Amino acid sequence: MTISGEYSQLLANLYAATASAVEWRSMAPRIARFIGAHSCQIGVWSPTPGRGRRLSWTENYTTALNAAYHSRFHAADPWVAWVRKIQPGSLVTGDVVSIAPRFTRTEIYSEYCRPLGIYHVVGAGLSRMAGDSHGIIGLHQERRAGAFTAKQLIRLRSLVPHLQQALLLKERFGRAQFERNALFTALESLHMGVIVADTRGELLFADSIAESIMARHPQLSVRNGRLHVADTRQYALLLKFVADAACGGDRHGPGEGGLLTLRDEFQRKLWLRVCPLPHERFADSVRDPAAIMFLRQPDSRRIALQRHMMETYRLTRAEARLAEALVNGRTLAESAAEDGVTLNTVKTLSKRIFVKTGHHSRSQLIRDVLCSPFLDDPGGHG
Repeated sequence: MTISGEYSQLLANLYAATASAVEWRSMAPRIARFIGAHSCQIGVWSPTPGRGRRLSWTENYTTALNAAYHSRFHAADPWVAWVRKIQPGSLVTGDVVSIAPRFTRTEIYSEYCRPLGIYHVVGAGLSRMAGDSHGIIGLHQERRAGAFTAKQLIRLRSLVPHLQQALLLKERFGRAQFERNALFTALESLHMGVIVADTRGELLFADSIAESIMARHPQLSVRNGRLHVADTRQYALLLKFVADAACGGDRHGPGEGGLLTLRDEFQRKLWLRVCPLPHERFADSVRDPAAIMFLRQPDSRRIALQRHMMETYRLTRAEARLAEALVNGRTLAESAAEDGVTLNTVKTLSKRIFVKTGHHSRSQLIRDVLCSPFLDDPGGHG
């Protein structure tokens, strides 16, 4: 492969890696091979201990050496002052002697730098990050390999602008992915599914919870790629809500959407909230105006509330089941009969609940959880 071909392939891999943490971790070895260096590390440096992080590294950075650095050598590392000099876009070269005249006699050199093969070093500043931190890349040569040549420095200097841009893209992708994962984690904790569909009812997206709900509830399904409701009147109403919400998301109408309650032959409910999806924010991934829908089965509310009580107050499963029953209006006698236990057992459980929650009456317990999304009963058409 020619140098230009190798360089082009490296840049292609670099920008492709911005959306993948796994691919990004492979960039340091690839850059080391391109520069002809013994090793390489890309990371975010911070003056605050513990805030920096490695993003990509060559295989000589073993887990044991990394652990030794953080536990024994970080506080006394003379390279820290050297790293402070690296400004975004600039290159700084040196070796262990220029860092500190007696550095080769120190423990950090003999037990950390030497096993890594670090003697000659070139560092480049990349991009300023949050706070006082900034991205850097460091390349290293063993003593016997000699200092970095002019050709190696030219190659690194040509890469720096691309590394700067790629690191910024990686951070933006990372934040977007974090927000997305946080949203879906929250929805999963509420046992709420998410569906996106266009004005024709064509399914554009459904998360795993929505797919699970549709598999269990016969009233709502997907046929030939489109949402389908068994009841024709409800189906027409759903399409009306979707069209209305899509117009709102496209800023061509009021676009409030609506709420639909579907029931199967056993009168089990499925709540379907249709809301606008701002088209300008999703234009790159959604071609036409669309609506977002949130699905929830009321039957799952009891289980979700019990889990919420267990996590919030450290209740046992039996205590959480009784707490949910009390919040939803059942008496101690009814709860005892439903669970097949004695009234005395239920009374004992209720005392434990009040101790753990810090409440003295059922009314206090109810007030405490009234704002919980697990208790909402949206009503709706149907």
